[in-house]
Amino acid sequence: MAGEVPAPLSKAVLAIAVVVAGLGACHRGAPTPRERVLAGLPGDAIAVVVSDGRSLSDPRIRGALDAVAARWPASLSCAVDAAIASDAVALTVDRAGNAAVLVALPRPPRCPALSQRAPGLWIATLGAGPPAQAASVLDDPRFARARPYLTGAPIAAAVLGDVHLLAAAQPDPFDAWVAIDVPGSADAVAQAVAAQIAQLPREPPAAALTGKLRVERPGASQIVVRLSGEVAAPSTAAGGPPAGPADSELATAVRAALAWADAARDRDPPAGPAFRCPAPGPGITCDAGTHYRVASLATDLVPIVAAGQPAPVVVNGSIIGLRLAAAVPGLGLDAGDQIVAVAGRLVTSRSMLADRIARARAAITVTVRRGAEEAVLLFAEP
Repeated sequence: MAGEVPAPLSKAVLAIAVVVAGLGACHRGAPTPRERVLAGLPGDAIAVVVSDGRSLSDPRIRGALDAVAARWPASLSCAVDAAIASDAVALTVDRAGNAAVLVALPRPPRCPALSQRAPGLWIATLGAGPPAQAASVLDDPRFARARPYLTGAPIAAAVLGDVHLLAAAQPDPFDAWVAIDVPGSADAVAQAVAAQIAQLPREPPAAALTGKLRVERPGASQIVVRLSGEVAAPSTAAGGPPAGPADSELATAVRAALAWADAARDRDPPAGPAFRCPAPGPGITCDAGTHYRVASLATDLVPIVAAGQPAPVVVNGSIIGLRLAAAVPGLGLDAGDQIVAVAGRLVTSRSMLADRIARARAAITVTVRRGAEEAVLLFAEP
């Protein structure tokens, strides 16, 4: 839904925006640790955050990291310690909400949550583990715009969806920015960002941070939030180095952003199910809105292409799926629905969609995005 933050990503967008605004290059030849962890992430991820231990341990961001980590499962606390000791670390979230942390470490960690993925690479997961990779973040075209920042910035984040977020930051010299792209108009997102920033002065330690934030509108569909320069902070004991800029302010800002996101979520009543079963048709039955029994995949799924007339959805130069121009009522699909993937793989053209359907045998999944919701529809033959 243009101009609206998808509900599953709203908290991630708000939290990552502030975290990266408080956080913050790369050489060729043999793969760097950063490139190794990114190569180990599946290309179908919808959110990626990447950094290294040196940046995470900087006093400018450690407090902000701890504020976020306080909401993670206790079993992952040792993974946070491993990330701070790492050569590179990346967090990824897939379309089903499963998360994985991949860490490049110079020596085996003392952390039960981490298991070895490859020599020098260790992984922890929340939910299902990453699927077998057809492509990685490094070669998936959806990450083309974000890739230079993911591989080069000390701290970088990318969130893909109806709303795209790209952020990069460096702790020293202090500089960070977050670009939020929304198809159509970004007015609703701009209002959400303004409301979040308006909360910060209510927390006295965050007042100095508010004065360093700049919000720009390069275009109708984009918002850029930038935080640059040193923010006043008390000095340490006499003779010691000055405290990092905005150490306490950043942690307070992160906590305020998370609390604001929680309040917004609680304030909005939960929506009804986005995907409902249609009335039974000849040879087609449905259960729970997402499980279909069809007489023939090759025949009964053809209306998605023939009647739906799907067209590519392009965001920042990359195709992120196909939008239906017309409803396919027999399969419960509405005009405007986006066909994101078939059999777990991104579809970028009508011919690709038709080919995947024609090759389907016995059962196939179709990932569909409707407004802020996304579902995996399973179609199976008897």
